[in-house]
Amino acid sequence: MRRIQMAVATAAAAALALTACAGDESDVGGDADGILNMQIGEVRSVIPGGSGESEGFRIMKNVYEGLVYYDADTGEANNLVAEDISSEDNQTWTITIKEGLQFHNGEPVDANAFIRSWNRTAYGPNALPLNYFMATIAGYDEMNPEPLPEEEWADPEVPEFPEAETTELSGLTAVDDLTLQVELSAPFIGFPTMLGYEAFFPVAEECLADTDACEEQPIGNGPFMFEEPYSIENGGTAVKWEDYQTTDQPSIAGVQWHVYLEGNDCWADFLTGDIDVCRPTAADYETAVNDPDLAERRIVQDGTSIAMLAYPLYDENFQDVNIRRAISAAIDREGVLNVIGPDRFNPLDSWVPESILGGGRGVCGEYCTYDPDLANQLLEDGGGWPEGEPLRIWVNDSNDNLDIFRAIGDSITETLGIQYELVPMEWTDFLANREGHDLDGPFRSGWGPDYNLNENYLEPIYGGGAATNDQGYENPEYDAKIAEAAAADTIEDAVEIYAEAEEILGNDMPSAPIFVEQVSYFYSDRVDNVIVHPIYAGPGGDAELRDIVITE
Repeated sequence: MRRIQMAVATAAAAALALTACAGDESDVGGDADGILNMQIGEVRSVIPGGSGESEGFRIMKNVYEGLVYYDADTGEANNLVAEDISSEDNQTWTITIKEGLQFHNGEPVDANAFIRSWNRTAYGPNALPLNYFMATIAGYDEMNPEPLPEEEWADPEVPEFPEAETTELSGLTAVDDLTLQVELSAPFIGFPTMLGYEAFFPVAEECLADTDACEEQPIGNGPFMFEEPYSIENGGTAVKWEDYQTTDQPSIAGVQWHVYLEGNDCWADFLTGDIDVCRPTAADYETAVNDPDLAERRIVQDGTSIAMLAYPLYDENFQDVNIRRAISAAIDREGVLNVIGPDRFNPLDSWVPESILGGGRGVCGEYCTYDPDLANQLLEDGGGWPEGEPLRIWVNDSNDNLDIFRAIGDSITETLGIQYELVPMEWTDFLANREGHDLDGPFRSGWGPDYNLNENYLEPIYGGGAATNDQGYENPEYDAKIAEAAAADTIEDAVEIYAEAEEILGNDMPSAPIFVEQVSYFYSDRVDNVIVHPIYAGPGGDAELRDIVITE
């Protein structure tokens, strides 16, 4: 299956974003009764299919909702907007939509609402980050021509495409207003599991008629709605939608998202009571966990978000797998945790964490275990590191990332004697360079689940061929194993075959698994029933706005 190179989408998203800066302190906190105050980072889109990162999804999962919703305890995909999802052959799926549901503007949530959304995301020249999620649907290839040669681009940073053969997926049919038939290009047992993610949310006609306006004030179908525009710089407030009827109404009156960018974090504002839910950074962690006043308002649980050190396989210094293995074995993961907070993360020795269906296989083995002797032998076997050349480690510029990857770099230097240089970048620039294969050293790679299946940590990050993943990784055997798993007769069979694909990653080492996040954050004394959703979690988890209660 083919995916649009994500650098295209990032360049388009960057054009939408204003120059980012932290909000004024005077903007923090709110006096409105029943309004929750939450931190958020930079958002690149609030229209389904256009985000593909945690912060945009944190807004969208509350302003929109999809066909299924993932259970907070089990991760199981339960019907939400869908009344029923069924298939006799895992290739032709029939989706029945609940009757009477509407968007915030009164438009019906029907089969066409999903079709127009999925077609927009699937159309290659739109260059949306989640385009590749539509690759399983029949007709995708006809909507995604190869980009024109670079010399024909008007802007060297924005690829251009020839006119696509069609603007609609042939695999989507509205049987009637409330029945959507989906024909996949090949059987895929996991298709229903995907349908709670942003890429598959519906979109209103009014939104597509003016996407610029919809980026500022989205028209969703979820329990919260924006009555005023959302600002990338300053955030915004979404209030409870009084006409929401899919499930129970949330108890809070709304949520105000406060933006923290350029290395700023919410902890100081949390301590003053101006932010209701926050996790401490590495610098504040020890003080926070030892504060007896905060102990009763702390949440700690196994997380699903992982951190990796990814290798640019398109760079000549990282062609030899032994170099990649050496760097991984040189990282004292336990030692790094002692620096940044021992129970904020757990060491990771797999590409899929144990908390995800099919995960925790330990396939990285000895290469994810700190072993200086092995690391140095592997470095020698790989031909050594170029003398006098620093190992440049690229990260986006949040405080946590700088602290974490500085500790990782220190461990590599201490073990292998290779000097490193930490190179921070603003988020959108980092995404663009990472996705565009413009980095000359290892880079931060993080992933949180879109849905509860080991496939979600494998195909989207490493599949599709060298041009379509951040590492530039390509292995036909790996892609064939992913395709074999998708065609399995049962989800149990698929999980095991996906695990075999993960073993191929263990041999090829396109990245080094480092940590799985241990959810650890605090809530204010004005809120209760704070639930961290393992699937719908941004970095550090995210409070479920459908469940949280304001006690004041």
